[in-house]
Amino acid sequence: MKQPDKPFDMPAQVADFAARHVAMRTDLQTGQEFPADLWREMGRTGLFRVGLPESEGGDGRGYLDLLRCGETFVRSGLNLGLGMSWIFQQMIARSVVGAFGTPEQCRQYLRTAALGDCTISFAVSEPGRGASPKTLATKAQQQGECYLLNGEKTYLTNGPIADLFVVVAVTDDASARKGFTAFIVPRDTQGLCVTPPMSLNFLKPSPHGGIQLNRCLVPKTSVLGREGSAWEDIVVPLGETEDIVMTGPVLGGMAAQLDLLKAALLEHPAAADRTLAGEWGALHALWEALRILAYEAAGRLDRGTGAPAPLGIAFARIAAEFHADVARWLQRLHIQPPERFGLLQKDMEFLEMLQKRRLQIRQEKIGAALLKT
Repeated sequence: MKQPDKPFDMPAQVADFAARHVAMRTDLQTGQEFPADLWREMGRTGLFRVGLPESEGGDGRGYLDLLRCGETFVRSGLNLGLGMSWIFQQMIARSVVGAFGTPEQCRQYLRTAALGDCTISFAVSEPGRGASPKTLATKAQQQGECYLLNGEKTYLTNGPIADLFVVVAVTDDASARKGFTAFIVPRDTQGLCVTPPMSLNFLKPSPHGGIQLNRCLVPKTSVLGREGSAWEDIVVPLGETEDIVMTGPVLGGMAAQLDLLKAALLEHPAAADRTLAGEWGALHALWEALRILAYEAAGRLDRGTGAPAPLGIAFARIAAEFHADVARWLQRLHIQPPERFGLLQKDMEFLEMLQKRRLQIRQEKIGAALLKT
């Protein structure tokens, strides 16, 4: 696949692509098949260069740019699922392979990822165990210059379409604290089986699925990062980064809701009411405040200064108020927005539910640490 000849102008090209290729696809949130043709077109346009190092064919941009791209993509494309799949791909390529890969691994995988020819999935969660380090059971046993992987992973974002899996497995369960190691495992590796896509009624067309590892033999050169330290080096920081960067698509979904809701309001008999105008201004101000929080948190990630987690917690709490206000507007004014609004609303409600769980975990960790000081 040939690199685009012109420099990638972010976010204008993202908005243009999403408006022309995504917003017009009414099948994306109702069909069951992943739009492989659209994913390929994203590669041809250069979207998979965003956030990756220039040395490997990327555009050299940072986390704030990734966040803004996700926001723009969803607002212009009116599809939260595809936007999240794209930004998740970029985040894994940058924060996992790019941050911990050897020069050889980066040359081999990041260059093809920047072209859109290598989709990467991060494999941690397991059936019935979730992603708790205390219960994860997938193991990797060293055999000479190789490792033998056995286990099962589930709920993998982009799993059904992935060309490459970063598998986190137990390599030391004899110590008081388990040791985890990350392995780069190509899809065609013997002993790796990709299970059928999960049938989910939200975030379409973002594909989720699982893999089974049955005596899957990988060379020692497939180890990503430090052996035995993947949990503290990769998994925990990635979760914190994900909390911030994924606010981009969420902001875009909120902005799209506001756009669609405004169009419906302008046709409502109460549109000229001053009280209604004031409430509309307050709702828009909430979105602006959320945007400021998200941009500052992503900027901290880029600068490596300050803790972004408190800003992420504040974002989630204000976002819950935003969603509640939108629901009250619809109920009180009996507004009938277009179908695309309803589909977005369903996806946003699902994300809010997931965020509540993650928020509780983050708050407990911060509170426990503060109480010890």
